[in-house]
Amino acid sequence: MTTSCCPDNSWGSPLHVSHGTKSLDGARGELCKIGPSKDLEMYVSRPPVGGASQKALCVLTDVYGLQSRLFAICDKLAADLQLTVVALDTFRGETKDMHLDDFKEWLGSHPFERDISESAKDDKSAVYPVKEDIESCFEFLLDTYNINSSDVGVAGFCWGVWAMTKACEMKLFRCAVGFHPSIKIESMVFGGDQEAITKKAADNAPILLCVAGNDLDNLKPSQGGALANIIAKSKTKDTGDNDKAAPRCVEFPEMMHGWVSRGDTSIEKVKEDAEAALNLSVDFLRRWM
Repeated sequence: MTTSCCPDNSWGSPLHVSHGTKSLDGARGELCKIGPSKDLEMYVSRPPVGGASQKALCVLTDVYGLQSRLFAICDKLAADLQLTVVALDTFRGETKDMHLDDFKEWLGSHPFERDISESAKDDKSAVYPVKEDIESCFEFLLDTYNINSSDVGVAGFCWGVWAMTKACEMKLFRCAVGFHPSIKIESMVFGGDQEAITKKAADNAPILLCVAGNDLDNLKPSQGGALANIIAKSKTKDTGDNDKAAPRCVEFPEMMHGWVSRGDTSIEKVKEDAEAALNLSVDFLRRWM
């Protein structure tokens, strides 16, 4: 197994020719900084016309942070769902490309919760717990838009699906969608159990995952994947006859990991499957939010 969060033969860093860098050109939203130290940057998108509902979607990025392709995705979700979308830069402007030699250690400095054990109190290295960033996001949403944390869903990309799963394990979000998941970070970086956190998360919130052809087999229904089975059999509310609302993993066998947020959309099939995955997520979120 690769020591990266992404499997071999995945899409790399965002293509500048297709997506720009962190440019807001063409984006509807805006960047702001929140949190106790005002160092947590966030992209905020609101619907283009009419009033947004009193609901929100929190987006947890991949290891390349905020970038213009992600801004376009946030704008689409805000418009289609008529809600506020906020994407968090939990990595504080850093990306995987800055940490090729210490990648696991870098991810380890972004645990879900702060270690408050006696041994950790003497650790002076910088630690940025994801849960604290989510809590800062909730505070922002309440103070700025009067949106209660109980009315917030979550979307994750790659690393962000691990963070999303941990958050749902703790009942922080009402529903979740994820793209090209890297839930393996739980075992690879933190020595935890992927199946255990997925089961708790899926029992607490309905989950939809869009899975690439080179993602791990444990995410694939066609391979009898353990995580796929856990999500499909979760204890979420009855969806009735609405198949679009069913918690599940959906495979995109021709796609490489990263195709939704980083794939080259000048390639027609990549564009088509990226749009298909996003539309699946809109249908799912509309049902559960």
